[in-house]
Amino acid sequence: MNRKKRILICNDAHFLLTGYAKYSREVLSRLAKTGKYEIAELACFGEVNDSKCQDVPWTYYANSVSNQHPLYSHYISHPQNEFGSWRFERTCLEFKPDIVIDIRDPWMLSFEYDSPLRQFYHWSIMPTVDSHPQQKDWIDMFNSADSVLTYSHYGKNVLENESNNNIKVVDVASPGVDLDVFKPVDDKKELRKNIGFFENANIIGTIMRNQTRKLYPDLFQAFKKFIDLCYERDRKDLADNTFLYVHCSYPDAGWEIPELLLEHEISHKVIFTYVCHNCGNVFCNFFRGPRSVCHRCNSINATLPNTAVGLDASQLSTVFNFFDVYIQYAVCEGFGMPQVEAAACGLPIMTVNYSAMEDIVENCGGIPLEVERMFRDIGTNSYRALPDNLKTAEEFYKFVNTPQDMRRIKGRKSRKSAEMCYNWDRTAKIWEKHLDSIELTGLQGKWDAPIRNIKSNIPKLPDNFNNIPNNVFVNWVIEEVMQQPEKLNTRFAAKMIKDLNFGAVKSGRDIKLFNKQDFYNLAVDIAKQHIDCEMVRTGNMDVEPMDYITFANERDKYIK
Repeated sequence: MNRKKRILICNDAHFLLTGYAKYSREVLSRLAKTGKYEIAELACFGEVNDSKCQDVPWTYYANSVSNQHPLYSHYISHPQNEFGSWRFERTCLEFKPDIVIDIRDPWMLSFEYDSPLRQFYHWSIMPTVDSHPQQKDWIDMFNSADSVLTYSHYGKNVLENESNNNIKVVDVASPGVDLDVFKPVDDKKELRKNIGFFENANIIGTIMRNQTRKLYPDLFQAFKKFIDLCYERDRKDLADNTFLYVHCSYPDAGWEIPELLLEHEISHKVIFTYVCHNCGNVFCNFFRGPRSVCHRCNSINATLPNTAVGLDASQLSTVFNFFDVYIQYAVCEGFGMPQVEAAACGLPIMTVNYSAMEDIVENCGGIPLEVERMFRDIGTNSYRALPDNLKTAEEFYKFVNTPQDMRRIKGRKSRKSAEMCYNWDRTAKIWEKHLDSIELTGLQGKWDAPIRNIKSNIPKLPDNFNNIPNNVFVNWVIEEVMQQPEKLNTRFAAKMIKDLNFGAVKSGRDIKLFNKQDFYNLAVDIAKQHIDCEMVRTGNMDVEPMDYITFANERDKYIK
């Protein structure tokens, strides 16, 4: 190839305070510095004219719109639109990528798999594999990708085992950590003194989003059991001097934090981070509700942090250094980036010994927390882990009784492991090596190829369609209406036959009637999208200007 490879990544906007955003920000910035590639991002949850996208050396296509935008109703009309579905094809037709990258959950990236432009790009994905077994549809989708990477060795093993080694994982590209920012402080006692907290307290800390799979109820119960153990063993001094620090949002899509604190009678033992929306002050306190008084400016504008108003990396490093030990308490993790950030800050790690957490606890020489039992998750049909809260309480007790010199040894081991295993330069090099190795095949990268043989006249339903056997009807629709013979004899075809036999489909929690007319209508929509994309690609159809395309091409004119 005589030109630079064009790479499009679909992901959370690089400037957001999410794990996905951080990953793309760190990797893309390093790839851009090589000068080897033309790079663009389809920035989910990022809007046009956002000043935070001004200085990045790649093309920025905004995916999100405000509720005042004329297309807002379209944007919210389908749940996948917020992940990029509604603007993906138009972005591809504009940028003409050789390679499309996605590093997100399977349900977020499926539109790239189904795209009518799928033949024109090499699809390289790194899906989050947080448990097993994976859904069969997901395995089929991963198997159709041109290349697959994983966040963890656990994820690599799951994909290879469940696909009978048909999925050949290229590499494990685990997230890294900014080792110059996330690092141990010289004097933890002085840090606590400056913040105004007990200098010699034992602090068990966690940084996890308040969502269902994060086990805050169990964590609070385990901590309460630890307090009880201290009293049973005549160590009231330990009970009095040990605190749990929780960095999370409330309210959020997860647990009722204040109710859990009251239930376990530990409101006086759990510390939270607050950030002031007025002056930006970050401080810690016992739970004071979702809104509290700022210690600096005295305004009632301090809230628990969230993905919109949170801490920068330096502030987050300070929070980590407030802890003596870090705990990750979840039913599963695709990775769990705060664990390696904690390790980089020289903290011993406690984590549930399941899914990607297995990798981290092993690599960092941490403390694996025993799983009491597994349960099957109804949403994914995968096994999830429930840790043994009493044994976790015992690990808390054991740790707070560990001498300081032994804690420091464990902390230095964590730091060294982070330097070796979780380095952003290393992660970017893995991607660079992979991208350089890709050889485009077929129509990949050939956006100026002649128009494909597509029938513009979509056949009508036969008069006797209700008398046609379901399997024959499905094959006819796939081949003649959708014009996608590659989908014959696939799980998609099998599912359509099954749904027609049943006469209904599951949509979220609802069951909806489904018949041949419904399937035909769905196929017609797919066929029309396919035809339109091909007509636009070959210059046989004009498209109206879009603000996010104009902004991407003329960004410097818009942002001052």
